[in-house]
Amino acid sequence: MLTQLRNNLIGATLAFSTLSVASQQSLANDIRDFSVYNRNRLAIVGFYVSSQYSNYWGSNILNSVVSSGETTKVTFHDSDYQCVYDVKAVYSNGTYDVGQYNLCTTYVVHFYGYGGDYRSRRR
Repeated sequence: MLTQLRNNLIGATLAFSTLSVASQQSLANDIRDFSVYNRNRLAIVGFYVSSQYSNYWGSNILNSVVSSGETTKVTFHDSDYQCVYDVKAVYSNGTYDVGQYNLCTTYVVHFYGYGGDYRSRRR
């Protein structure tokens, strides 16, 4: 009886620790996460993501410049369930591209210097 109780407690502990790791992993991979691919000859020096309902861009979210041909990942860390966002890429010469994307269905946004282009998530 005591052995069975001990085994049940060990099993429950292992189950909860596995559940905890799984939930942390799911938080790390938000469906709205996407990649920005710079296909322009100019570097992207600023990148902004804003709610479609906001009148403000907020802060530049880039940690470093995205040179021509490079890709960077944009990740979400909030509990907002919104999918449609405005994005803005600012280039090294001061020009910019703006687009609106459903980030729940988009996994990469390409910038060519004349507006963004996107690819839907494969399901």
